[in-house]
Amino acid sequence: MNFGKWARLLFAAIPLLAGCAGFWDAPTNSSGGTTATTLSSGNFYILNKGTTASQIYGFSIVSGKLTALSGSPYVVTGVAFSIAPDPTGSFLYVSSTAGVFIYTINSTTGALTQGAQISQDTIAEAIAVDPGGAWLVEALGTGVLNAIPITSTGAFDNGGTRVEQQMVMGGIQVQQMVFAPNHTFLAVALGSLGTQVFPFTSSAVSSPIGNALTPTINPTNTANTGAAIAVSVDPQSRFLYIGETAAFSSTTNSGGLRAFSVSAANPLAVTELSGSPYASGGTGPHAIQPNAAGDYVYVASWQGSSDGLITPFQVSSSGSTYKLTALSNTIATGIEPFGMAEDNLGHFMLAVNGGGSPTLNGYIFDTTTVGKLDLTHADSTASSPIAIVAAP
Repeated sequence: MNFGKWARLLFAAIPLLAGCAGFWDAPTNSSGGTTATTLSSGNFYILNKGTTASQIYGFSIVSGKLTALSGSPYVVTGVAFSIAPDPTGSFLYVSSTAGVFIYTINSTTGALTQGAQISQDTIAEAIAVDPGGAWLVEALGTGVLNAIPITSTGAFDNGGTRVEQQMVMGGIQVQQMVFAPNHTFLAVALGSLGTQVFPFTSSAVSSPIGNALTPTINPTNTANTGAAIAVSVDPQSRFLYIGETAAFSSTTNSGGLRAFSVSAANPLAVTELSGSPYASGGTGPHAIQPNAAGDYVYVASWQGSSDGLITPFQVSSSGSTYKLTALSNTIATGIEPFGMAEDNLGHFMLAVNGGGSPTLNGYIFDTTTVGKLDLTHADSTASSPIAIVAAP
C-alpha cells in the first residue's frame, strides 16, 4: 500500500508472514466480528476523507478489542488524498488540498502530532517514501512525479546537497503508486493509460527517478474500458502486481489481477506470468496486499453497491517458473474496499471500505486452512475512509 480518483491509497506497510503469528481462543468479541480472538495488533492509521474536513483515525487491537489511540482522530489540513509512513515507523506523511504535511508518531502511544508542511503541492494524489528513507515522491494530478529529498528526521532537506527532481508521467489519471522494497523502482497505476514503471536510485544526489519503461504496461482490455486502478510489489521485489477493471468480459466479475516478474538487474525488464490476468472477482480490484514471505497475495474488489470481497492467491514455483492460484476461500468486506494493510505484528489483515457496512474490517489468519481469513472486527468509526497503513 497509492491513491487516485477512485482509490487513493498506499500499500505502504510491508506485511509480515501470515498464519504463523500465534494462537487464538474464543472469548466474547465486542467488535462486531464473527470470530473471537485475544490477539493484539500494532498501531494502524485510517485516512478519512470526509466531505469538507479530513481526519486520521489511529487504532490498535488490544487483547481482541479495537482501541483508539490517544488523541484520535487527528486533524488533517485540507481534504485528504493520500497517506504514507516512513520506513522507520517514526513519521507519517499526508497529502491534501493544502499540501503535504508530516506527522510525528509517538514511540510509546502511537499518537500523532502534526508538524511542518513538506510540500506546497495541492494535487499530490499519491505519495510514497522510498524504502531507503531518503526521498518523498509525489504523483501529481498534472501528470508529474516530484521527488523531494528528506532528512533522517523526516523534514524537507532544504539546503542539503541533494536536488529535487520532476519527471513527466504518461498521464494524469493517478490511481496508486508503490515502491519496490529494494528501492530499485517505483510503479504508478494511471487508470485507462495503464501502469508506468520507473527505475529509482535512493542514494542519488540528484535525479533519483530514471526514465520510464517504454511502452507503458497497457491494460489487458485496451478498448478504452480497461483501467489500472491498483498496484503493489512482492515483498522480495520479485513481482509487480496490477489490479485492473474490465480484464475479463463478464459484466459483474470483470476485475483481474496481473502479475509480472521483475529482473533484479534491470527493473524495466518485466515479464507477465503465464495465466495472468487472474480473475479476482467483482468489478475492480482496488487493493492488493501480499504477505511478507510473498507466498500469498490478497486482493480486495468492489461488487457495485454490494459487499466487496477479498480473494486470496497462493504463489508457487517450479524451478524458476512462478504461478498464482486463486484459493476458494474468499471473504466479504464492507462496500467498496479502498485499501488493506497487515499490522506489524502479523496478527491481523485490515480492510477499509469507502461505502461502509462497515468501514473497517479486521481478520485473523485461519490456523487450519491455508490463506483463509477469519472475520474478527467490524467498525464504522471512520465515516469515509480512503486508505489504511500500519506502522512499520
